[in-house]
Amino acid sequence: MDGESDSGPSARPTVGGVIRDPRSAQRPGSRARAVAFRVADAVAAALTAAGFRRRRTASGELEPRAWGRLATVFATLLAVLAAWTSLHVVSPGTVGIPVTLGHPTKALRAGLHITWPFTSVSTMTSRTQNYSMTSHPNEGARANTDDSVSVLGSDGSSANVNATVLFRLDTTRATEVYRTLGTGYANAVVRPHARACIRSQFTRDSTVAAATTEWQQLQARVAACMKDKIEPQGLILEDFQLREVALGGQLQNAVNSKVASQQNLEQQQFERATAQQLADITRIQALATADSQQILACGGQASTKVRNGQPVQTVTPNALTACSQTQLTPQYLQFSYIQALKQLVNSPNNSTIILPFDKNLTPLINTPSR
Repeated sequence: MDGESDSGPSARPTVGGVIRDPRSAQRPGSRARAVAFRVADAVAAALTAAGFRRRRTASGELEPRAWGRLATVFATLLAVLAAWTSLHVVSPGTVGIPVTLGHPTKALRAGLHITWPFTSVSTMTSRTQNYSMTSHPNEGARANTDDSVSVLGSDGSSANVNATVLFRLDTTRATEVYRTLGTGYANAVVRPHARACIRSQFTRDSTVAAATTEWQQLQARVAACMKDKIEPQGLILEDFQLREVALGGQLQNAVNSKVASQQNLEQQQFERATAQQLADITRIQALATADSQQILACGGQASTKVRNGQPVQTVTPNALTACSQTQLTPQYLQFSYIQALKQLVNSPNNSTIILPFDKNLTPLINTPSR
């Protein structure tokens, strides 16, 4: 029976109809039991106050059930539950998708929101996300696995491509994305479209050209392909980064040989140009020497010419028809000798012995005969 107990002169009714013998709390080792009895009394009193249990009168009979209090408790619990499920806080950098009885509605921005009761809110990030496909360990969406993209060029050669996609959720279409793609759209949409676009665009160029001269153009084409694929589904492409193109072993060796040959050819062209310049310098020096001899032997005429915007004094030798001495003359050699002596005299570190010459420019030195 509900809360029924024996009644009598020695019985002491308590709240909720629970009868305890006061002497039981005084028995040795019964402190834990006393605490348990008090907790039970408190629970019983609360249930009785709420109307779940009925009180007993002094004669031991049950009082009528308090339906009003019971209804008030149920209404209070229902109100608290409704309020608890109606208040939601959306964190910064995310959007909330309210779902009421299985039906998603308009996305919520960051902040405090009040929704219909019994509504759950699923959050989706609105920040920029990256998805990397790489062969490097401990990097990318699938760590410790080779997630690079295998491609074939127009020449049939193969390579492995490492790339990164930067994208974010279009918050104005967050509810549509949640309904059609869910929260795992990186693996469901971004990854397959990125790999397909990379492979399709690589077939338009040779692998070596794609890895060198056509790098920027290839990257732009893949980005345009991905944009056409993912943006209609509610995602915004921010950037596509073609990070590395790893050529096959044989192809890499062929490229290295080609580069070495080109470098050797460029070196030969440089050496040829250098030799040509040295020949030009020697020719100019010879012409200058001939002009100086001709000026000394036949004379010349002074004139002013403009070189690099500046006036320069020059001497133009007379024609060879006016001169019979076209080779080096003793006078010219003596003049050169005098100029060399001047330079030696003015040199700060000279230790030169000057030998006299005769009129034929023969050194006048006597060596002892044996």
